[in-house]
Amino acid sequence: MTKVQKAILDTVIQSGEHLSADQVYWRVKKQFPSIALGTIYRNLHQFADSKLIRRVARADAADYFEGNILPHDHALCIRCGQMRDIVIPNLKDFLRGQMCCEIISVDLTVNYICPECAHKEAEESDCEHDEAAQYKDKNDKGD
Repeated sequence: MTKVQKAILDTVIQSGEHLSADQVYWRVKKQFPSIALGTIYRNLHQFADSKLIRRVARADAADYFEGNILPHDHALCIRCGQMRDIVIPNLKDFLRGQMCCEIISVDLTVNYICPECAHKEAEESDCEHDEAAQYKDKNDKGD
C-alpha cells in the first residue's frame, strides 16, 4: 500500500464519521497537496470493494464512506445531511420472518430531522411568529 493509499484509508477509518469523497479529498490534500480527486474516488471504491471500509450509497447525493464495517444501519438528517449509525437488534431475523425467505443483506437508512436542525427550525419559527405578531400589533395601532 502506498503512502497516499494509507492516508486515504486512515482518514476514513480514524474519522469516526461518514465522509464524502470530497471531504476525504480536502483532508488528505493537507498531507499530499498534489493529490487528484480521481485518486481519492478510485481508492475509496477499491477499499470499499475490498471491504476495508464501507460505502453508503445515497440516492440524492454523493456516497458516504465510513470505517465501521460491522453490521449496522443509518439515520440521515434530511436537513443537514449528518449521518449516524444505528443498530436495530434482530432486524434480519424480523425481515426473514415477514418475508419467509433468506435475507441476503439489509441496507436501511432512516430519514429524520436531527435535534440540532429541529432546534434551529423551532428558533426560526419563533422569530417569524414574533415578527408577524409585531407587524400585526403595529398595524392594529394605526387604525
